Amino acid sequence: MSTGSAIRTVALEEAFLHPRVWDLFPAALQQKYQPVRARLSDVGPERIRQMDAAGIDVQVLSHVQPGVQVLADDQAGLAVAVSREVNDWLAEVVAAQPSRFAGFAMLPTQSPAHAADELERAVHQLGFKGALINGHTNGRYLDDPSFDVLLGRAESLGVPIYIHPTDPPPAVTDTYYAPYDSALVPTWGWPVETGTHLLRLICAGAFDRHPKLKIIVGHMGELIPFCFTRLNVGLTMAGWLRGATESEATPMRSNVGYYLRENVFITSSGVFDVPVFDCARAMLGLDNLMFSVDYPFQDNFAAMEFLQRCDLLPEDKERFAHGNADELLRLDDRPRHTGITSGGLGDRWYRLRSSATSRIGRALISALVK
Repeated sequence: MSTGSAIRTVALEEAFLHPRVWDLFPAALQQKYQPVRARLSDVGPERIRQMDAAGIDVQVLSHVQPGVQVLADDQAGLAVAVSREVNDWLAEVVAAQPSRFAGFAMLPTQSPAHAADELERAVHQLGFKGALINGHTNGRYLDDPSFDVLLGRAESLGVPIYIHPTDPPPAVTDTYYAPYDSALVPTWGWPVETGTHLLRLICAGAFDRHPKLKIIVGHMGELIPFCFTRLNVGLTMAGWLRGATESEATPMRSNVGYYLRENVFITSSGVFDVPVFDCARAMLGLDNLMFSVDYPFQDNFAAMEFLQRCDLLPEDKERFAHGNADELLRLDDRPRHTGITSGGLGDRWYRLRSSATSRIGRALISALVK
């Protein structure tokens, strides 16, 4: 059976759950993930069957947030051990389906030096394509000087770091979002948090020290494309003035737009609106955009229907769907999925049933919030 798409598709923000990490999650977080635990835990035939039904060729797998970053800084040793265990397990998953899966490493960011070493091990020994980090680690962001060793290692290895949303530090949540935090944080707080994290890296001169470092953020740019012009003018000028007037500050060498276009890639994970895509493309350019789903929290069929609606020339749609990801992650060194499975009646029925279920579910939600 064909995947249902004439275009090869690579999705970059696709989550899994490892039982070792599940046991570390507090009860409230376990309760939150319980409805999707089965899908998160499955990295076998059923996940691939769902990919085939919608037309997803490759998933780049990463552990669901907050991953090992749930641990405190004084548990760095445990974070190192768990990261190695999970990465070794994920490598086996990828090896079993090398044409369908690739991996982003889990890193013990409680210890930046160990995180850098684990990234190198994951790339050189396990064949991973980069790492995914869930925002801050106990209040420390990647612009903290202690993380420079990790940023430098990623640059030297030539692999990206994907910054995934996580809850803001408690003080921010209490001030900005409480008592509505259960609703506001995942919908508004996460993109603000992640976009701010990226801007902190720019303000700290991370891309001046590491000009070949590549950072990925999801959700169509975590609000940054919508503020692009204001940031490019205001934040650039403010950064230069800060460097000129504060003795300890180092001015940015370039404007904000330069860093966003040279060092940052954004994915469409969880945002399937064509006008939003058009804004991101206008501000950052198509070369910086990559397709994603955010499985299992978002719907594979909705993502593929969005891809078809994007008003792109065929060659540009190929770049967005897989070309940019293939180049950034060097996916061309992996076996290619042919798009052919058993093709039996059961597979065709599964695809039709899954597609219908997706459409009905989305129609009901749309009617409720209309």
